[in-house]
Amino acid sequence: MCENSHTSELDWDDLRAFLAVARMGRLTVAARRLGLDHSTLSRRITSLEANLRVLLFERSPTGYKITEAGQKLAAEVQQMESAVIRIRTDVSAEVNALAGPIRLTMPEGFSSSFFVRRLNHLPAELNAVRIELIANPSILSLTKREADIAIMMERPTLGPLVSRKLCDYEYGLYCSRSYLQSHDNIAAPSDIDRHFVIGYIPDYLPTPAHDYLRDYLPHRDADLQVSNILTQVDATCQGLGVALLPCFIADNHPELVRLLTGDISFVRSYWIVTHENPRYPSRTRSIKDFIVGQVEAYRTKFRPSS
Repeated sequence: MCENSHTSELDWDDLRAFLAVARMGRLTVAARRLGLDHSTLSRRITSLEANLRVLLFERSPTGYKITEAGQKLAAEVQQMESAVIRIRTDVSAEVNALAGPIRLTMPEGFSSSFFVRRLNHLPAELNAVRIELIANPSILSLTKREADIAIMMERPTLGPLVSRKLCDYEYGLYCSRSYLQSHDNIAAPSDIDRHFVIGYIPDYLPTPAHDYLRDYLPHRDADLQVSNILTQVDATCQGLGVALLPCFIADNHPELVRLLTGDISFVRSYWIVTHENPRYPSRTRSIKDFIVGQVEAYRTKFRPSS
């Protein structure tokens, strides 16, 4: 690839565009992230491929699949991006101090049903930290330093990032007490099909692994489709129907009843992710340690069947 390229012709904007598509896997999503229209972004990718004389992506209706040559280039461009970020990063004592802002991004279910409920246990030495909490991990990029710590539902595979599994969390089948009293009994997973089901909009699944309803209703979709888990919980609490919900969220609502505990129980995972060269090393390490410690202390909340 290097023998056939002419680095004097390479455009950094084209490389940034390529890296965004490599990370997102979808041209339209990458275009929104960069603030470009998809046709402009497509032209940049085509221009870069022409300059390098190599195919970087395999195009299909479902997205852009990176080629082996593209993976090699992505590794190089990520190193370039990291170098630029390091140059811009202030390494003064003020950056390393505990006092000041730190931005966290995490799924709204984890944020509202666990994290904010534990903030009153924040150690006194962290009182000077100003937490900026964004309950939507899909809108920010750690690689571009738009956030300092992220809780994610999938482990990232691209970027100068450090990640570790935070915890597994269990799902169960739930309905409200009022729904249970006024509807037919659910004695087996096959009975779910006779009930009003609440679930995700298929196009708005947080990750492909969250298409878990297919395991129990392979022949139809949910009757009420919602883009976020907290509204699914609220709809279930209101007695609209049954839903597969994370136990640590559902258990905060005493009006909910778990059904078929022995038959329906599965887990998904949270990952905690930081940049390999954090903007605020001391702050980042301290808040990360706090989150990990709180999850460890309340692990049975996430895996009640264990």
